[in-house]
Amino acid sequence: MTSQQTSDGLGRVHALVRDTFGLWDVNRVGFSWRNYYLEHTLRVRNLCLRLGREEGADRRLLDVAALLHDITKRYDGGILTDANGKRILDQFGFWRNELVLPARQNIVTRLYQHYDQFYELHSLSGAKVGWSVLDLLGFSREFSDAVAEVVGAHVKPDKLDGHWLASAYRRPESRILCDADTIDSNLGLVAFYRNVEIHTYHMVKRSGKADLHAYVDSIPRWLQMKHDFLSKLMTDSGRRIGQERQQRNLDFCRLMLAEKDNFDLNRQYGLLGVFDYFMSRYEDPNLDEEMRHLAEVWIPERRRLLEREPNPGARESL
Repeated sequence: MTSQQTSDGLGRVHALVRDTFGLWDVNRVGFSWRNYYLEHTLRVRNLCLRLGREEGADRRLLDVAALLHDITKRYDGGILTDANGKRILDQFGFWRNELVLPARQNIVTRLYQHYDQFYELHSLSGAKVGWSVLDLLGFSREFSDAVAEVVGAHVKPDKLDGHWLASAYRRPESRILCDADTIDSNLGLVAFYRNVEIHTYHMVKRSGKADLHAYVDSIPRWLQMKHDFLSKLMTDSGRRIGQERQQRNLDFCRLMLAEKDNFDLNRQYGLLGVFDYFMSRYEDPNLDEEMRHLAEVWIPERRRLLEREPNPGARESL
């Protein structure tokens, strides 16, 4: 492919991914929601390109693989459980999911059906479907093979032997995509936001209301659980970025816990207020839209309110 053909091909892959994620009408499924899939994919793509530059990897390969890595993810529904309520695991140790079918069809869903990928792990079905998509778009067989290998390895199994793992991650691009996917979902402020939306959604389902006090109290335990993901990262740059993002979350946690001492005021003007706003959007989260709202509406509005604040000590305490 020429550079122009490569650019056109990337554009077509991007457009197809966007179109595919919009084929489902269901909003919330498990730990994801309708806007999450594309937002996550584009963040992983950007992080892959950054890691690829630092690790000396093939950035064109990473670009395409990152775009395609979750191309079949929307088929994954809620986590299946047995009669005792325990999560059902597959042969690799991954949770089994219910199947969610799309409301509309495109080439991706038709290929998924053609290859009978129902209930297959999304990294493996995505590799198979992604290869065929690239072949149809005119990418070389060699390049399509490489992309499929990288996509197929982006979910790292815990139950396979070291020889298999060494083979699956022989390419630096496979290690990079796996790291980028892990980091975006589990480490850093975006992962913090994701936890807010997941936790709030399930809190409302259980009790009928969102409780900011209870959420803040849950954060230290969640961060401790996320610390374990640092040891799973496979690249030097991924480990460094993961550690930086985890530290940033720890710093935010300390700020939020400190704000509890003046809870009502900080819920009105402080970081607690930002998280309270995020929690209010749990039914249909959209990070890009919410960040624009904070910058253009919420913060200017709070500045005006603070100027008229009847409590004379409010400004000094913030």
